[in-house]
Amino acid sequence: MDIVNVKAIKSPTTGIQEAIDSLNGKGGRVRIPAGRWRLSRSIWVPSGVSLVGDGPSTVLHISPPKVARLAKDIRKGGRVLTLKGKVPFKVGQEIGVSDEKRGGWHGTHGIVEKIEGNRVTVSAKFNRGLSASEDAKAVSLFPAITAEGEADLELADFTIRGPRGYRGKWWDFTYSAVHLVLCRRARITNVTVFEWPSDGIGVQRGSDVQVSQCQAHGCRGHGFHPGTGLARSVWSHNIGKGNGGDGFFFCARVHHSTCSDSVFSENGLAGIGGVARGGDHHNIISDNVCSYNRKWGIEATRGDEQVITGNLILSNSQEKAGAYPGLRLHDMLRNVVTGN
Repeated sequence: MDIVNVKAIKSPTTGIQEAIDSLNGKGGRVRIPAGRWRLSRSIWVPSGVSLVGDGPSTVLHISPPKVARLAKDIRKGGRVLTLKGKVPFKVGQEIGVSDEKRGGWHGTHGIVEKIEGNRVTVSAKFNRGLSASEDAKAVSLFPAITAEGEADLELADFTIRGPRGYRGKWWDFTYSAVHLVLCRRARITNVTVFEWPSDGIGVQRGSDVQVSQCQAHGCRGHGFHPGTGLARSVWSHNIGKGNGGDGFFFCARVHHSTCSDSVFSENGLAGIGGVARGGDHHNIISDNVCSYNRKWGIEATRGDEQVITGNLILSNSQEKAGAYPGLRLHDMLRNVVTGN
């Protein structure tokens, strides 16, 4: 197996993407030494690559995101933005474009290729039209690490840090610090995310994914976010504390997956939330500690065929005493709930 040590160079990923690309698609191990590594675009991890650090002393970080609003509407398939005021972006950095009407998969991410006055050309075609009247905007935010349709990849032993003290907008899940889409047999181990402007670790679609011994602290969104049909995933021995949303958020159609042996504390919504609501089925939630969250300990709504067992649910409803039950089950059928 090829092993490459990252050497710091002047680039949007401080040399990390260049080290990965040097493997020429053959797979291998890329080591990021201890130190601070500044990102202005996502690191893309292809199949067969292990991206590993030297533990907490390897820190990937970003600058505070800058936002610019659209001065003109854009059409689906276009690549040019006209922005209000001075453009706060630079050629080569990654931005996202969306509006307040529909986010998530409806937004577009791309690299700034050209700036002419207040006109910005990006690398990706807009996947739908956006209206300036609906507060459409561009932001210099992106996943620190991403992959789509890849297999047999590994992320391990490093820290991802957002802007310190970030209290701005909660950007949608496509900006998560780790954002994997349609990946198979991926492993994320011993990765810690601090104060990210979106979710901490998100895995959308795909199958056979393991996320273990990871932590998410003070992220603006959810700490951990499996969703969009993810199958056969294992999330264990994780910690989600002080995030703005749920410590652990089940999104849409997650199935045959487990969330176990973890601690979710002091989060803005639930310790574990969204269970069953979006068509999830055949999942196990067991042996977790959900404590001192602002709303519910565990929140499950409008679904069936979940196993919720052996969880310690303690001193939640911190927002208002007695307003939120420790374990909320609403409109649920054919579930096993025991020993909590």
